Amino acid sequence: MYRTLVFVLTTLLAGNVWGAGSGMSSGSDGFEVTQRTPEQLAASSYNDGLKHKKRALSYEQRAASSDKAKDRAKYAKRARDQFERATEDYRKAIGYDNRMYQAMNELGFAYRKLGDHENSIRAYNTALQIEPAFAPAIEYRAEAYLELGQLNHAKAAYMELYRIDQAQAGVLMQAFDAWLATNEDSEFSAWVAERKQLASLTQAVMEIPRRDW
Repeated sequence: MYRTLVFVLTTLLAGNVWGAGSGMSSGSDGFEVTQRTPEQLAASSYNDGLKHKKRALSYEQRAASSDKAKDRAKYAKRARDQFERATEDYRKAIGYDNRMYQAMNELGFAYRKLGDHENSIRAYNTALQIEPAFAPAIEYRAEAYLELGQLNHAKAAYMELYRIDQAQAGVLMQAFDAWLATNEDSEFSAWVAERKQLASLTQAVMEIPRRDW
């Protein structure tokens, strides 16, 4: 009996009590460790990226509101660092799940904020290959086109968004206004004014109550 007891204790200490195919592994402390799926790992990395994005945008706001050049430079650097960390997290997420178009979209946003428009548009295109009607990617990509001065692509994106998601079309229109505040382009300005007028007319028609008869 003594030998049997020693054998059982030795087996327990060696961590051999886990059955094959249990989906569990034992940690150094002997407790069960559940293995996470690729989808769970992707979601975790994606959420980490969003946290870095939130911090980056906060630093951008601080930089924009600061009166001191030294502080503006400091916060701008911190924002850039956070966007770089975000790209790492989004790339990890995509590595775990190469169909995660949300991570590809956010990767495009982070790249754009870092000034890498080539990789930004590539990421948006990949997201839209998987989910063609994903409005946030269409809007984000349009802003990248806008920054590159590719106005025809930006206008086409607005027209597509107006058909499928007017809220995102409104966000893009705000980006158009911001661009025109620092850039001169009479043709584009006239097009924007025309689209605003048409949008207001459409909205007015939608708000007219229907009669019951």
